[in-house]
Amino acid sequence: MYTSIISLFALAGIAHSHMRVCDPPVLMGDNNPNTPQGKADPFLNYPYGCCGKEEPGICRGHLDKLDGPEGAPVATWAAGQKVNFTLTGRSVESATYNEEGGTHWGGSCQAGFSVDKGKTFRVATTWQGNCPHREGSHLDPSSQTFDMTVPADLPAGERIIFAHTWINREKEFFMSCSVVTISGGSGEAPETPPDAPASSAAPYQPSGTPAPEEPEAPASSVKPPKSTRAPKPTPNPYGTQPAYPQPTSSVEEKSEFSLEGCTCACPAQTWSEACSCYGCDSPATKRHLVERRALELHRRNLELAAAPVRRAESVAWAKRPLMLLTIDNDDAKLAALGTPKCTSAGDPAEVEFPNPGPEVVDTDGQAPLQKPNCSG
Repeated sequence: MYTSIISLFALAGIAHSHMRVCDPPVLMGDNNPNTPQGKADPFLNYPYGCCGKEEPGICRGHLDKLDGPEGAPVATWAAGQKVNFTLTGRSVESATYNEEGGTHWGGSCQAGFSVDKGKTFRVATTWQGNCPHREGSHLDPSSQTFDMTVPADLPAGERIIFAHTWINREKEFFMSCSVVTISGGSGEAPETPPDAPASSAAPYQPSGTPAPEEPEAPASSVKPPKSTRAPKPTPNPYGTQPAYPQPTSSVEEKSEFSLEGCTCACPAQTWSEACSCYGCDSPATKRHLVERRALELHRRNLELAAAPVRRAESVAWAKRPLMLLTIDNDDAKLAALGTPKCTSAGDPAEVEFPNPGPEVVDTDGQAPLQKPNCSG
């Protein structure tokens, strides 16, 4: 079933270029106010190794622009802030012809940062499938909006590189880089935040030490991180990002229901390791068993609603894994960054990153996931 459905979408876009980050504007993008007129990179939508050209290098070969006028920051984000970015497949405005892109009905992505001018790139968030959004348009960036949280201990600084990578089922690798300013970062390991429940699922275990569990006491469900809107970047011709709703109370962020004579609460539309139940009719009720059942129902409801399942742990920035940049490409400069050489399985599977980091958005289940074959 997967093969027939996915191949149909893949064939529909096989002759096209693909997607790039639209907002914040990428280095040498046509919507970047720091790109000299007429100098936009016409190949930003194309995969590495495409079209008979040499592999472009880190950030599509534009890392050397970081300290120049072209590398001036295009957005300011605060450490710990919820922000978003958008993707587009519009052709690049350039004198050199370049094709309109396509979503290829998904793929897998990583977003991260480099605070050392491109020597290392560490993971902020990983999307295991459905990136770009299957149901989104390649021409409407507002339908390709992805939210993430800037690591709370990301060091503050100007000209920090925000990087996005995408691997599709055609085994093609893409990398986009934007330059941002990060404010408020400490560079120190964060304490386990009360609003980010730790995940203990084995396939998503990153480096770092998770917060200790308390098996005897029922774990309480707490509200997810409050959204704060990122400062508005420089306007661009590709549309604006939708504003995030600002929760006004914890009640709005929880889903409450009755179960076996108890009132149970789980984070609304958010992955959790625990739900809390209270006010049970009978003192003989084994509350921890009711909470376990509530958690099962909560996760099932997330799947039925096709809501992205987001897992989060507290891991110090310096202990986060490196972004997997050496997959489905032979770029020597990317290889020098030290991650293993990997090859994805390709159609019909989407990549399951073997070390996705502490914040993971799970697949929507519309395509199988498969880990890449890695060596070194």
